[in-house]
Amino acid sequence: MIREAVEYQPAETDQWTMDGLSLLTAMIGSEVFGTATRGQADAFFGAVGRRIASLLQVADISDGDALMARINRLWRTLGWGEAQLRMTDDAIMIQHVGLPETLQGDVDGRWTDMAPPLLRGAYDAWFRALGGGADLHTSVLQWRDGVMELRHGR
Repeated sequence: MIREAVEYQPAETDQWTMDGLSLLTAMIGSEVFGTATRGQADAFFGAVGRRIASLLQVADISDGDALMARINRLWRTLGWGEAQLRMTDDAIMIQHVGLPETLQGDVDGRWTDMAPPLLRGAYDAWFRALGGGADLHTSVLQWRDGVMELRHGR
């Protein structure tokens, strides 16, 4: 049985074999959203986003351009696009472009539920590492036309 699985040659219609990590991510999302409440699932994927953020040390950065260069190097490595920051009087605005809008194998369409808390968790963790106070938080404003807009502030 193991030998048959190893020797299996996918047919052209077996597109899910093309990207196993996307398939795994999609199945995890389906399972989490199938068994948890929306709040629990959002908290879980927010925690995963914080784990992703922990891959980068940002506390030593004091320049916005250097911060974005470091963060964007991670996003590009993951194939998740890149972001730009814009400072306002009361918040940091994040415009994240190029995030995949779908995942191969995501038959339940859960990527659109998973991605916002993942990114929210990552950006929130990075800004907290830079000294953001407990009264500041990151929120997703919208995700459309390939752009996710987030806000970090009060």
